[in-house]
Amino acid sequence: MKETNGKTQPLQLTFRNPPDNYFFMSWNWPLIRKVCLWIFLSGLVAMVGLVIAMISTLPNKCNPPTQWYQGNVLYEIFPASFYAEDKMVGDLKGISKKADYFIKLGVRGVRLNSIFASQNYPHDFENVTSLVNIEPSLGDLTEFKVLVKTLKSRNISLILDLPVYPLVKQLSHRKMNEVKNFTIPEPTKDLIEEALQHWVINGVDGFYLKDLEHLVDDPNFASSLRIWKKIVGQDRILIVSENVVNQAPKSIINIVLNNIDLVDVILDIKSGATAVSKQIGLIQNSTLFSKPGMPWIHWSLGNVKSRRLANVLPYGNATLGATLFQLMLPGTPSIFYGDEIGLNEISDPEGQIQDIKHLHQLAMMPWQGQRRRMLPWIHGKEFTPHYDQIKLISEMTAVREKSPSIYMNSVYKEGINKANAEVKYAQKEFLVVQRWYPRRKAYVVACNLGSSQLSVDLSTLLYSGEIIVGPREDSKPGSISFKDISLWPGESVVIVLH
Repeated sequence: MKETNGKTQPLQLTFRNPPDNYFFMSWNWPLIRKVCLWIFLSGLVAMVGLVIAMISTLPNKCNPPTQWYQGNVLYEIFPASFYAEDKMVGDLKGISKKADYFIKLGVRGVRLNSIFASQNYPHDFENVTSLVNIEPSLGDLTEFKVLVKTLKSRNISLILDLPVYPLVKQLSHRKMNEVKNFTIPEPTKDLIEEALQHWVINGVDGFYLKDLEHLVDDPNFASSLRIWKKIVGQDRILIVSENVVNQAPKSIINIVLNNIDLVDVILDIKSGATAVSKQIGLIQNSTLFSKPGMPWIHWSLGNVKSRRLANVLPYGNATLGATLFQLMLPGTPSIFYGDEIGLNEISDPEGQIQDIKHLHQLAMMPWQGQRRRMLPWIHGKEFTPHYDQIKLISEMTAVREKSPSIYMNSVYKEGINKANAEVKYAQKEFLVVQRWYPRRKAYVVACNLGSSQLSVDLSTLLYSGEIIVGPREDSKPGSISFKDISLWPGESVVIVLH
């Protein structure tokens, strides 16, 4: 509208006459619409397919991660007694041939007791003359590399015992020079540093520094430990005895804890439920559980120096129950070869082989389906291996591997780090330990450490659950009430709580 002489008149709009045909009017619009529709539908289908693929590849569990040595099962071997195919002593080649046995057991690392040359191996296996030269009767470096390759192809790490004392009685003062990925001491390497670098290059993933507690008062102990850890790196481990932690001066204890990965603790299971409960409590209340990042516990029931588990427990076939209990503890359990089948030490009632009394626990490992060999360096009476125990131990390691309540060692919450294990009951040689983790199922292991059948009422502590492992080889899974739980001597049962 516009105003003219005071009057409002309609506004006239004029347009140019359009051309008869715009250029796009001749396009094939039906085809264009079909193409656009198919492109849209194809894109929609592709997006739906992508979403489905992403969902299908998501892990069905979100378990907290750990390092390879944390919470997994290790296996300790005395090489001369493990497997001898055609020689008079077990060797590295024999261990390679039995690599699938480790898979069957569910172990993540294999630890070899001293493989180093000595004057009279294996009788004086601890008195080594070198930390780099392999005992010739066990094999050579080529066979060692084959063993490393064989184990790594099965995702199994190799750990070596390094008997540092008494070969090394004094640590030298070192200066550190950073060269690429290694910290190389100057001006020359000492025996331990040379050994660590040598075996790291040859594929070893960890070292147990044996008898290191004899050197904790050395003025160069802290600096040496730092160098050793830098040589092996963060992906490889250093193991020490709990005596190192207990005996280290307070002024260097933080350095010690920051440069070791596992602390070996021998569980005094032969002393009964009360002693074991007290030992577990002391460890859980120690510095090792005070905060995240502390070294993990390396639980042992026996080792190369101790008597056989089957010979010290009060009941003849108690090794299965003890091992199941060990596999339920917070930390890294280590099985000594043969304990999984109840291997006995050498029987010598007439005292005919007292010259090797310190080796009686290192009996030859028997293998199912193979005639047991009596090696000339160590022999004794036949015994009946409990091969059927292997199945239950394998089942337990499988449960442990997938259950954070078991393989984790602690829970960090609101600034407090706490072991995720609790002794629920420890009376009359009957021991019950509960394992738990936030938003995960809780587990219980009940163990009879006595010499007679025991029945207890745990209904005020626990309600009910499902038996998943044990107590015997022929046991079947099923529900269980804690109103009346009964176990024979040496038995353990693992239960997932409702």
